[in-house]
This record gives sequence, C-alpha cells and structure tokens, in this order.
Amino acid sequence: MMVLEQYALEFVKGIGRMFINPLFYWIILLFILMSYKRIKKERQQFGRKVFPPLAESSSTFWVSVIGSILISALAILFGIYFTTEIMLIMLVVVILLSITASSTLLSASYTIGLTFILALILPFLSIPKFSPYIDFGGVRVEHFITLAFLMGIFLFLEAIILLSRKWQTFPSMTVSKRGVWIGQHHLKKIVFVPFIILFPAAYMPFQIPLFPYFDIGDQPFMLVLFPFVFGMNYQMRAELPWQGAKRIGRNTLIVSILVLVGAFASIYYPILSLAAILVGIIGKEWVTYQHRNKDASAPSLYHPLDKGIKVLAIMPNSPAARLDIHIGETVLKVNGYHVGNQKEFYEALQNSGAFFKLVVLDIHQEIRFINSPLYEEDHHALGLIFAEKPYHA
Repeated sequence: MMVLEQYALEFVKGIGRMFINPLFYWIILLFILMSYKRIKKERQQFGRKVFPPLAESSSTFWVSVIGSILISALAILFGIYFTTEIMLIMLVVVILLSITASSTLLSASYTIGLTFILALILPFLSIPKFSPYIDFGGVRVEHFITLAFLMGIFLFLEAIILLSRKWQTFPSMTVSKRGVWIGQHHLKKIVFVPFIILFPAAYMPFQIPLFPYFDIGDQPFMLVLFPFVFGMNYQMRAELPWQGAKRIGRNTLIVSILVLVGAFASIYYPILSLAAILVGIIGKEWVTYQHRNKDASAPSLYHPLDKGIKVLAIMPNSPAARLDIHIGETVLKVNGYHVGNQKEFYEALQNSGAFFKLVVLDIHQEIRFINSPLYEEDHHALGLIFAEKPYHA
C-alpha cells in the first residue's frame, strides 16, 4: 500500500513539474498568437471573423490523450528517459521553429529531427560548460533511440488526424500568376501532447522497476510531464480539403511506419536510429513537395466564375452549415435571380422575405434546390464565404 501511495505521489509531482518548464508557457502563447494572426487576416480579407479563437486545436482532445498515454506507458515500461540536455535542445528547437506563430514547421519530422541532429553534433563542438548540470557529452545511445520512437509516434498521430478528418481548414485569398484573386485553404492543426518521461534524479524515495531494454544502471529517476506540441499546415488551391487531407494522410502514415520500423530495429542496431530520423525528415519533405507540386500544377478550384459564385468556406453554426452547403459548390441563383458576385448575392437575399430559395451546383456538377425560412438572427450572408477580392485590398 505504501508503494502505491509513493507511485501516486510521484505521478502527481510529475504533473506539477510541467508547470516549471518554460516550453509549457510558450505553447500557451503560441496557441493565442496563432489564433490572433488568423482572425486578423480573416477580418482583413472577409470583413469578419470566420472561425472562433483556438479553432486550430479543435477536435484534438482524444488524439492528445491517446498520444500522451501511449508515449507515457512506453517511457515507464521500457525505461525511456530524457536528460537535461535533451530537454533543453528540444525546448529551444520548438521555440525557434514556431517563433513566427506558424504550425508549418511543427511536424515531429522537423522538431524531433533537428533535436536528434543537434544532440548528435553538439558533443563534438567546443561549447563552454556554462552550467554544472549541462553536459552535451553525456548524451547516450538510448536517447537517440527514444527520439526515433517519438518521431514515429507523432507522425502516426499526424496521419490519423488527416485520415480521420479531425482537421480544420482556413480560407484566404491570394493573387494568381495571372493577377486574378483566387481562394485557397490552409489545412492547419496544432496539437498539445504532454507525456510522462523519466528524468535522472539524485534521490528518489523508491525504485522504479525498468524493463531491461536499456542498461541505465542503478541511477534513480523521477517522473516528469513534458509538454510537447506538433502541428501541420498545408496549402490547397486545386482540390477540396478532404481530398488533399486523405492523400497527405496516407503518405504520412507510410512515412511514420517506416520510422517506427527503423526505431524498433535500432534497439539492436543503434545506428539505425539515425536512418529512421533521416527517413522521417526526407519522407516529410517528399510528402510536402509532392503536394505542393500537384497543387501548383492544377488550375485553382476557387476562382471567379462567369455564372454563379464559388463557395470558399462555411462559417460554423451558420444557416449555410445547417443547410448542408459545402465548400467548392457554386451558388447560381438566389430567389430566382442569377448571381455572379457577392454584392448581387446580398441584394437578392434581401428580397427573400420570410423564405429564401437557392439554386446550387454541387461538386459533381448536379443542380440542387434549397428552400428555407430566413430567421431574424441568421447571418446576413447565411454564413457563406465566397472566393472574391478581399474586403481590404
């Protein structure tokens, strides 16, 4: 009974230790800054806030919980641990790669990949010892194996989000090569995944039984809840968001499996941890390049039309969302009037009275008729965001 109480107490202490980690507060600030930048851009381009604050992290709770439990269990059962040096490198890398308040470089391929490379290089550099607790020469083989496993797991979580459609896309307008305003989507997500990790301690009131994969001797360890964040950001102009997400998700899943295979093999052949990391970095670059090339070579899906007006985005909890209008569809008529731009759409909608009628061309080029009452509290544009010249341009 006493042992269980000690474990429980140490677990609670481990959670508390997260709050003395500067990275935890940077992650909070990052969430706020990302929302601020996105909302500011929405107001500039569409004249209104399209999505609520922190929408970049919506629908990530279960991914965060599952990832946290999985990594924590592996750390405790297999004796996986971090040192001050690894934590310091990872903290600096995450902050530097997200200093612009963007999730583009927050994939584990970049954050953990760069941490691995720095941990490999720093012991060979003539760095003055500025603290008795920091010694990059103390980085051991098992730390590299740990980082390879972490990269594979986080890439797997990234793939699951993409394949399960638990992602969010944010609209924006840009100028095409021909000087025409076209719409685009940013498939953007940021996920907070704190996980329990072992950390060397000078003293502990009890011993943690460790699975004998790594020989870490009799050195005592304590539990630390380490704050971590990963993200993604893909630009889409030439296809619907769900189509791009599915393709990117499949490719990311393949990369994550290859990294995990390399990580498992590195238990027996440690040099393969480097191979696993390189596969993760190069694989991520391949996935990104393939998507960018496909997106750039195809015509834009969200562009001005001769007949009708293209739907770029749907505001959440709006009449358009209730009426099951989708991104990429085209509004041809409103209350019997042909519409070719946003102004004509508003004017035709004002003549609705208590009801309005829409003629919509769906993504399969089939006509659909929508009839619905117009409530007083409904948004004046039904919550539709169109691919047109920005509000402030």
